[in-house]
Amino acid sequence: MNPSLKNFFNEEKKRIFTPDPFFHTRVMARVKQIQAGESEIWDFIPASTRPVFGLALMLMLAFLAVQTLAPEMPERGFIDAVLESESSPGEVFLYTGADVPADDELLQLLGFDETR
Repeated sequence: MNPSLKNFFNEEKKRIFTPDPFFHTRVMARVKQIQAGESEIWDFIPASTRPVFGLALMLMLAFLAVQTLAPEMPERGFIDAVLESESSPGEVFLYTGADVPADDELLQLLGFDETR
């Protein structure tokens, strides 16, 4: 092998496999920089999964907001309550909107006992 070529390979080998004198200072500076920086949740999540995680988080928050803010529907509607044969006379009276009877009749119709 040519002596200049052999010297070239040896120099390249030293450069690649043998670190320079300031290698440990560079490594320690980088470690201190990483430790000093505040770590957030996005630092622990790989960059390829960040959009998917962000989308899932936004969908969960949107679903929670809709569940919290949307009014709940009653178990049975107006028509079901009026037409149901098992409904009490008080419920039928409330849903039909008939003329309001006297106080005693109204209390009896709604199922309140007069003997308090």
